[in-house]
Amino acid sequence: MPTTSTTLLALAALTSLTTAHFNLNFPAARGFDEDKLGTFPCGGQDTVSSTRTPYPLTGGQIALTMGHIDANVEVLIAVGNDPGSAFNTVLRPTFKEQGLGAFCMTGIEIPSSLGVTEGMNATIQVVTNGDPDGGLYNCADVTFSSTAAAAGTDVCKNATAVTTSAATVTGNPNVTSSESSSSNSTSGKSAASAGGVGNAWLGGLIVAGAAAWAVIL
Repeated sequence: MPTTSTTLLALAALTSLTTAHFNLNFPAARGFDEDKLGTFPCGGQDTVSSTRTPYPLTGGQIALTMGHIDANVEVLIAVGNDPGSAFNTVLRPTFKEQGLGAFCMTGIEIPSSLGVTEGMNATIQVVTNGDPDGGLYNCADVTFSSTAAAAGTDVCKNATAVTTSAATVTGNPNVTSSESSSSNSTSGKSAASAGGVGNAWLGGLIVAGAAAWAVIL
């Protein structure tokens, strides 16, 4: 039977995860401020990192630590040395993630339409709906490299209970199902024509890897 101290430690760990919302572990996050995590873009981290993570053009990974039992997740990218808020390309359309702790996406492909070449810089932004008042944002600054090392298995891994599935909202992970339906009806673009699962809201956004929205290890 668990002791009182063991129970308290378990509760403390769970509380820490919940408070943290989510962490971007790989590529390395630009920064982290719990109080600003709901600020677009990049959770209020406006200064580009001086140490960029080398990142491949194909087969990339994104490792997170999830602090909510379920969340809608989307991955965006902006190319350039300091792209500001110009996250106009979707790397992984909105999907539903369930389970606390480690979660790793694999098979991230950079669309050829971006014209990215060796040595170019970009910023990857992960968006979730983990905050009741709006979205949560985390960014990583990367440099594309053909020799980029993969994240180790101690970083890119999935907790036992982690699963992914199609989201009940389409596109923006921070809207409700009813809001999503309304957005779809006025966009003039079907999900299929936008590139796959949950993209009707995207309008002029470029969608990449739509067929691989649920790829995890």
